[in-house]
Amino acid sequence: MLSLLFIVACESLENPFLDSLPSASQENRSPDTHLFLEFAPDHIDTVLSDTSADTTFILTQYLPDTTTSHQVLYWWGEDPDGEVVAYYHRWSFQDEWTRTEAESDTFFLPLQRPYEEYVFEIKAEDNNGAQDLTPATLRIPIANTAPEIEFQINSNPAAGSDPNVEFVTFPTRTFTWTVTDLDGYETINRLRYAVDDTSQWTYLSSDINSVTLRELGAGRHTFFVQAIDTAGATSNLLTFPDTLDDAVPNYWSVREPVGTVLLVDDDPGIELQDSHTIYVNMLESIYGADGYTLYDLSQDPYGLPPSYQDQLAMYSYFEKVIWFHYGAQPTLPDADAALRSYVDNGKNLFVSSMNVLIESQPADTTWYSDYSFVEMDSIFILNPTGRMTRGLKIYQLDPSQSGSGVIQDSLVTGSSLIRRVCSYKPLELEPGATSTDLFVLQNSRNANDAWTGNPSIAQLYQPSPASGKTIFFSIPFQYCDGAGNLEDMFRYLLEDVLE
Repeated sequence: MLSLLFIVACESLENPFLDSLPSASQENRSPDTHLFLEFAPDHIDTVLSDTSADTTFILTQYLPDTTTSHQVLYWWGEDPDGEVVAYYHRWSFQDEWTRTEAESDTFFLPLQRPYEEYVFEIKAEDNNGAQDLTPATLRIPIANTAPEIEFQINSNPAAGSDPNVEFVTFPTRTFTWTVTDLDGYETINRLRYAVDDTSQWTYLSSDINSVTLRELGAGRHTFFVQAIDTAGATSNLLTFPDTLDDAVPNYWSVREPVGTVLLVDDDPGIELQDSHTIYVNMLESIYGADGYTLYDLSQDPYGLPPSYQDQLAMYSYFEKVIWFHYGAQPTLPDADAALRSYVDNGKNLFVSSMNVLIESQPADTTWYSDYSFVEMDSIFILNPTGRMTRGLKIYQLDPSQSGSGVIQDSLVTGSSLIRRVCSYKPLELEPGATSTDLFVLQNSRNANDAWTGNPSIAQLYQPSPASGKTIFFSIPFQYCDGAGNLEDMFRYLLEDVLE
């Protein structure tokens, strides 16, 4: 009997080594949600005064007086009797909750005033569908930061040693810029620009980073551009030219195109003959003093317009472009893309340039050019010694009888050449393109003439039946007046072949 009473008494005692098992009817417990964010040290100013919310965990002990509208938030959840499967979050300006399974996200808060306060709420959901009854919350004070704007690097000319100079363009000019904002690029609302008068603005959408001005009047101009964010804050006023910036010219002026022909002088003037004078005299004789425009790269410290759009616009003011070069490395490769478009648009191009150039010793140092406005797959150096004596006959073939070899006229070199020059010939043309031998050399005369037969030194190239034409002369055209007929030949090429 005593033994039975002891067993019953022991069974009635609570076992200290076993946890109490939950009742089958116990309700599901809701999860807890925790939220934190990080601030850059230079944005942390004020000691956090309230950390009493038991559902919110702040990673740092400090919060900023204000921060930017670009925020990255992190969160996690804990469920005592299951697992967290999702979260719901919303901002104080939102009515609906957004469901997500992620535990972080980047937000761009819609600033409408210089200062705003936003409250973020987030609550976890467990595998039984229960949600946190006390969402984690965080108040974020936002002070708007004004955007900043600057011209894209190399989109404007450098002033060099003297900013008190004038930058001259044709009536088309492209400006390109970059806009930044600490609040995030999404807060940029629009841009505005003006020419000469800031009381008359033209507005652009925020995704525009350049503008091309056309039909500018002759004379001096000033360009202004500015960014505006969603809170109405304006960026610095960007100006070209800027007389306070010694890195750019103090003045910008526009010149009107004259005549139908553009003459581009791409020669530094170090050769024996004055190429500039030869071409200018021929054009004035053919078209008159008002029949052409001179663009002298050998004197212009700024060279070609930096943008493709401005180059193409410059060429397109004219029906023909004449480009000559012989001395140092040409600017011509920088013009290739725009000149090809110019020819594709139905305009005509005459180029006299070295397509192989010896820059310095050793003698095998060469520089090759490859242009899209003419086909030159096969290149052969005509004078490996770098010498070519005067008196060389250059036969002009009849372009109307392609491949016939019919000689129509001839030129003679009036000066010796002291640089290597090349013959070239296209091997495989683009579909629809044509290329015809226009000038070929006489048979070789001495050891300096390292060719056989009659190699081509000028092609008449047409990219398509609807395009314009290109004449590329690989021996300096201005050196070919030994027979006194250079101007007549030039007139024929410009007025008959490039009609």
